[in-house]
Amino acid sequence: MSLTAEQVKKEVMLLTPENIEHYPCTQARKDDFRMLWNKCGPQAGRDVIFADIYYGKFPLPSEIFGKTS
Repeated sequence: MSLTAEQVKKEVMLLTPENIEHYPCTQARKDDFRMLWNKCGPQAGRDVIFADIYYGKFPLPSEIFGKTS
């Protein structure tokens, strides 16, 4: 499955500090997400995981949380 950058942008919008704990990614990436979210804002947190999702390293958030943005 090939995603566009716009599709991945919509996907990362589903991630929050509350639900990232249940997202199947590395603990280091969860820590990066939370740190950037708190320090620089929500978009920075989401941007840190964007490439991992785009390149298929982690599943789509909508597949895990059962919803789309």
